[in-house]
Amino acid sequence: MATIKFGNKRIAPGTREIINIHVTKDLGFDVGIKAHVLAGEKKGPTLLLLSALHGNEWFSMLIFKELINRCNLTSLHGNIILVPVANPAAFHTGTRCILDNSDEPDANRAFNGKYRWLSNQITRVIEEEFISKADYMIDYHIGDWGCTMADIGFLDDPGDPENTLISKEMALAYQFPVIHNMFSQKGKSNRSSSRRARFDYGIPAIVPEIGGLGFGEAIERRWLEQNLEGIMGNLKYLNMLEGQPDYCPEYLIIKDYWRVSPQNGGYLESLLPLERQATEIKEGEVLAKIYDPETFEVLEELRSPGNGILFYTCRSYMIRPGGWAFGVAKTENNNSKWFGIETLLQGKEK
Repeated sequence: MATIKFGNKRIAPGTREIINIHVTKDLGFDVGIKAHVLAGEKKGPTLLLLSALHGNEWFSMLIFKELINRCNLTSLHGNIILVPVANPAAFHTGTRCILDNSDEPDANRAFNGKYRWLSNQITRVIEEEFISKADYMIDYHIGDWGCTMADIGFLDDPGDPENTLISKEMALAYQFPVIHNMFSQKGKSNRSSSRRARFDYGIPAIVPEIGGLGFGEAIERRWLEQNLEGIMGNLKYLNMLEGQPDYCPEYLIIKDYWRVSPQNGGYLESLLPLERQATEIKEGEVLAKIYDPETFEVLEELRSPGNGILFYTCRSYMIRPGGWAFGVAKTENNNSKWFGIETLLQGKEK
C-alpha cells in the first residue's frame, strides 16, 4: 500500500506516528480524536481498530497500548490505525453516552447522522478520517466495570456473501470460541460503526467483546492476552503477518439470545461464578438476586428464560434498572450450536 496520509501529513512505511484530528470546540475546550498509526515496511492492507465509542468501555485501550509495544514494523505488511478513545466526550465523563442532552447521545448509534450533535460530529470524523482509509475494521465493545462479555460479533448479510465470509473468518481468526452471528439489514441498522463500515464502505468488520473491569488483575490480564492473540490471528489471516491463525477446535455460533436484566435497581448478588461462562443454563435457573440497598429486601430474582448457554455475565455489584447482567444464548430450535472449525471454514454449518 502507498504511504498513508492524514490531511497534509504523510506517514512513511516503517514509521509510527500519533495524529490528532480536530472535531469541534465544546464549552471551554477542544474536542479531538487521537490515533496511532503503525506503518509497516511492507505493502499490505490497512486495518482500523476502534476503542471506547462508549466512553465507559476503556479496557480495550490497554490492548492497544500493549499491541503498540509488541508490533514489529519490519515484519508488518500494511498499516494499523489504532484509535484508543473514539468518543472523547463520553470518555471524559466516564459514561457510555455523551452528556449533552442531544437526541442521539450514543455515538455508536449515531453514525450516518445528519445533525450537528456532538455525537454526529465525532462519528463523521471517525468515518471520514479513519473508516474511509481502512480495508478491514475491528471495533471493540468490552464490558464496563462489573460486567464481562465473551463473544466476537460479525455481520451476516445474505445479500453480500463475500463480505460475510471475510467477516466470519475474521471472527474465527480471533481465536476465541464464542461467535455472535449478528443478522443485519441495510438501511435499518447502519447507525453503528461496524454496520456503517460494512454497508456503506464495503469493509468487513468484527466486534470483539472479551473481558470487563472489576474482576481482578489476574483475570483481566488473561483477557488482555486473549485479545492480543485475537489481533495477531487476524493479522495473519489478513496476510499482514506471516503464519496462520491458531483456530479453536470448535466454536459456539450464537444466532439469538436473551438479555436477562433487572427491572429494579439495587445490589445484584450473582449466584454464578465466572467459570460458568460458556456452560449450559437451564430454564428457570436463578442467576442472581437483586437487593434493595437500604432495606436489604429481595426485590427480584433473575432467572434464565429458557435453556441456553451463558455468554456474558457479571460480578456482584450495584446495578440500575435494565443494566448489564446476563446474556443467555438460545439453544432451543438450534438457535445456537457448537461447530467444529473444519465445518465452519467450509461453510457447512447452515
